[in-house]
Amino acid sequence: MTAQNEFAKMFGAIPNLCNPDLAKGGMASVAEYNSKIGDVALEAAEKSNDVMADTTKKALGNMRDLAAARDPSAYGQAFAGFMQAQMELAQSTTAALFEVAQGAGEQMGSVSAGAAEKAEATVNKTTNAAAKRKTASATA
Repeated sequence: MTAQNEFAKMFGAIPNLCNPDLAKGGMASVAEYNSKIGDVALEAAEKSNDVMADTTKKALGNMRDLAAARDPSAYGQAFAGFMQAQMELAQSTTAALFEVAQGAGEQMGSVSAGAAEKAEATVNKTTNAAAKRKTASATA
């Protein structure tokens, strides 16, 4: 019988461990975190799209220059100029996309650090509240 009473006491303590307000707050925190991360990702996607659209316009301009009518002997020089312009475009595009990714990474780090601090504060608050409830139930 003693074992059954201990078992019943353990399950009787479960409501003291669960705090519905805390669970609601935790869900709100997760939703807020997801919203911020989503905003960062969408902003990075938008900036990347802008970079790629600009790159496409420049690449098409380079191709237009290459396709222009000219003296047959000038096509070799035109192709060399086209390749040089495309290499420069690839370098500038890579640099621009790197800046977008780096900025998004910094923002993600900031959002995650803020969420970690908030989670730590919540854990400490919950631990302290559970300890107070345990002390109060033990003295009662």
